[in-house]
Parts: sequence; structure tokens; C-alpha cells
Amino acid sequence: MATPTIQPGQIKTGPGLIIYKYGLTTMPTITAAGSKVVFDYATDGWLQVGATEAGLTYNESTSTEAIRVAESAYPVRTVTTEKGGTVAFTMSHISDVNWKLAMNGGTITVSGTGATKLSEYVPPLVGAEVRVALGFISLDEEEVLIWPQVFNGGSVETGRAEMATKAGLPVEFSVELPDTTILTTPYKRFTAGSLAQATGV
Repeated sequence: MATPTIQPGQIKTGPGLIIYKYGLTTMPTITAAGSKVVFDYATDGWLQVGATEAGLTYNESTSTEAIRVAESAYPVRTVTTEKGGTVAFTMSHISDVNWKLAMNGGTITVSGTGATKLSEYVPPLVGAEVRVALGFISLDEEEVLIWPQVFNGGSVETGRAEMATKAGLPVEFSVELPDTTILTTPYKRFTAGSLAQATGV
């Protein structure tokens, strides 16, 4: 009986760390050490989203169309007509900076300090929205995903209901092709340890 080689380390569970950064112009420096991915995101200016309702979901889709001729029941070629991706999660931290992230930018004006600190947020008008970079780091630090440019096209619906109902900020970012000559890919995935199986160059 043929049986597969089971690699327990490649079977992943649980959420991870979601981070973001405004104004990304180059891919971050990511290396590997001790079978872990090394990414000094905080020093590089990335911010944490914090807790979420149910972690992160990444969806990548490819639309195709078959090219046919009358003489064949099979398509002679299949061409890609569209590619897309979304990154969705619901933020449980309803902070001023997470609100700004969900609304595609805007301005936060801070006055006072300590107990008198007050943040005033103004959302962006149409056409003044900004893009951000998103990142994901797995709990075991064997995987990092970087999306250089995303835009929240989802509906942000947050409610205040019963005492036991937790409010959240749901977002669904569309993955875009960056508009710079430096960032030329919709995303990059870095793996180390049990997830890094490829050999050669």
C-alpha cells in the first residue's frame, strides 16, 4: 500500500501576527536563523494590528478562459484573464490607529498627554485614500507573508450591542500590484524550518 511521507511540521494551525506599514518603498530585509524566519519588523517601522476575531484569511483567485476551435472537443489553450487576492480579518482592538487603517488613511490629531490625551480622527475624502503594506508572521516564525500594496475595499461595519457582544473592525483588503519599479510583485512568501523544502536555486 502506498502511503505518503507525513511531515507534521508542515501542518499548521493557529493565528499569527498581523502587521502593516505606510509608505513601503522596498521589501523588508528578511533572513533565516535557527530554522526561523528573522524579520525585525518593529525597527523597520511596521505596526501591529493586535488581537483579531478569527485570525487572517488570504484568498488568491485566478480566472481563466478556454480557447476553442470547432475541430476539437478539448480547449487548445487556457489563458489567464484575471488574477486577484484579498486579505481579510476583523480587528478586535478599536484603537484610533486601527480605525485609520480600516478607513484607508485620514488624519489623527493628538492633543494633551496622559489622562488628558485626546485623538481627533478625520477620514479621507474620495481620492485621498492611501494604500498600505500588510504582513503576516506565523506563531512558530517559520512563515512570513508580505503584501506590498493593499486597499480596503470591504464594508467596515462595527456595532455596539449587548454587553457580551464584542465590537470589531472588519476589513477586506484587495491585493494590488505596487505602482513602483522597486516593488514589482503582489506578494512575497518567506519560509524557513519545516516549510522550506525547495532545493537548489
